[in-house]
Amino acid sequence: MAKQKKASTNKNEDNNKKGTKGAGGGGGDDAEQKVLEYLRRQNRPYSVTDISNNLHGAVTKAITQKVLTNLVDKEEVSCKTYGKQSVYVVKQDQFETPSPKDLNEMDTKIEELKKEVNDYKDRNKQLQSVLNGLNNSLTNEQIETKINGLEKENKGYEERLNVLRSGAKQLTEEEKKQIDELYEKNRKLWRQRKRMFEEVFNQIAEVTERKTKDLVEELGIETDPIDINEDPLKNL
Repeated sequence: MAKQKKASTNKNEDNNKKGTKGAGGGGGDDAEQKVLEYLRRQNRPYSVTDISNNLHGAVTKAITQKVLTNLVDKEEVSCKTYGKQSVYVVKQDQFETPSPKDLNEMDTKIEELKKEVNDYKDRNKQLQSVLNGLNNSLTNEQIETKINGLEKENKGYEERLNVLRSGAKQLTEEEKKQIDELYEKNRKLWRQRKRMFEEVFNQIAEVTERKTKDLVEELGIETDPIDINEDPLKNL
């Protein structure tokens, strides 16, 4: 009877091990390979549930448990039990111990990556600042509408100025005053718009590390050649 019981026990153990090689639903050598590769790649402790979940169902929880038990028996994986929870981690002796030179190179690489991350953060802040400025400014459609309105208004002033130059009509002092005030008002608006455009465009050129002149030509932007501080009608 004792020999029969022992034989039965050994047979069950053999069946359990075979279950990791022939069971469906993620079983077999493929399952063992997936679990072992995952633990090697992550190189940190995980529970059975975590491993199965992180493999996105490629290996079921039941098969994962059998695979881990088999890997522990083969001394490829270590198991630590904390209360009712068991965690598994790949044996560390299978990893090559880095030399002092390798560790120094890793430290240097880490510092380079940290600097690169900080540089990207600073660049992101600059771009965000430019974006906020653009969002608070007029849209292209609004600017175009405004320009068309000002051009139409300017054309009316030019036509009226031509009439005045021809001497067809004399203006009163009050009318001259109104014209001068309206001209100064529109000239002020023109300076404001031009200054706003230059500030925003210079920021864009600075962030993109391009020369303003080259960027203007590339985008096909028509600029106003008149100096912002100069009165275009001063000689009239």
